[in-house]
Amino acid sequence: MKSEKLKINKSLNQGLFIVGILLSWELLARTGWFPPLLFPRLTSVIKSLATEIGNGELLARLNFSLYLIGIGLGLAIITAVIAATLALVSPLISDWVQAIMAILHPLPGIAILPLIILWLGTGPKSIIAVIWFSSIWPLITNMHIGLRSVPTTQIEVGRNFGFKGIALIRKVLLPGAFPHILTGLRVAWARAWQASVAAEMVFGASGGEGGLGWFIYKKRFFMEIPSVFGGMIIIIVVGLIVERLCFECIEIRTIRRWGMTSE
Repeated sequence: MKSEKLKINKSLNQGLFIVGILLSWELLARTGWFPPLLFPRLTSVIKSLATEIGNGELLARLNFSLYLIGIGLGLAIITAVIAATLALVSPLISDWVQAIMAILHPLPGIAILPLIILWLGTGPKSIIAVIWFSSIWPLITNMHIGLRSVPTTQIEVGRNFGFKGIALIRKVLLPGAFPHILTGLRVAWARAWQASVAAEMVFGASGGEGGLGWFIYKKRFFMEIPSVFGGMIIIIVVGLIVERLCFECIEIRTIRRWGMTSE
C-alpha cells in the first residue's frame, strides 16, 4: 500500500514538472523574445506533430529507428553476456576485457562512424554497428562489476544447496548482479538512441534515408522547426514509455521485491 502511494506521488510530481515545463515553453514563445521560426510555440509544435503522425511519415521513421536499435542493442547484449561470462571464469580474459573497456569505452560511437562508413557503406548495417559499439560498453562494465560484486559467502551458500554451473548462475549470480545489469541496460538503451539519431543525421547529410534522426535532419534542412521539435518530443516520449513500462516495472518486480534497494 505504501509503495503504491509512493508510486502515485512520484508519477504526480513528475507529471506536474513536465506540465510546468510545457507551460513555460508556451509562455516564453509568446513573449516574442525569440524568432518564431527558431523557437515556435508549443501549440504549433503539437499541430505539426499531429500532421506528421496523421500522414504516417513520423511513425514509419520511428518504426525504422526502433528496428535498428532493437538489432544493435540485441547484438550488444549477446556480446556483453559472452564477454562478462568469459571474464568471470578466466582472470586473463578479465584483464583483457578491462583493458579493452579502458581504451574504447571513452570513445563516442559517432567517432568511429567514418571508419564504419568505409567498411560497411551508408546503409542500415552502419547504423547498427554504431549502435552496437555505443551500447556494448556500459553493458559489459555493469555486468562485469555486478558479477564480481556477488559476495563469496552467497556463492558458497548456493553451492551448499547443490547449485552448480547454469543453476548457480541463474539462481545466485544473476539475482545478485541484477541491479548492475539493469543499470547497464538503461544506459545502453539511452546510448543506442543517441547513436541512432546521430548516425542517421550524418547519413542524411550524405543523401541517405533512415529513421527519426534522418526525419529531424530533413525537417531542419527545410527549416520546418516545429516538426524538428516534434521529432524530439517523440524520442522523449518513447524514452519515458520504455522507462516506466519496461525498466521500472522490472525493477519493482525484481530488485525492490527482493529488498535490494529502497522504495
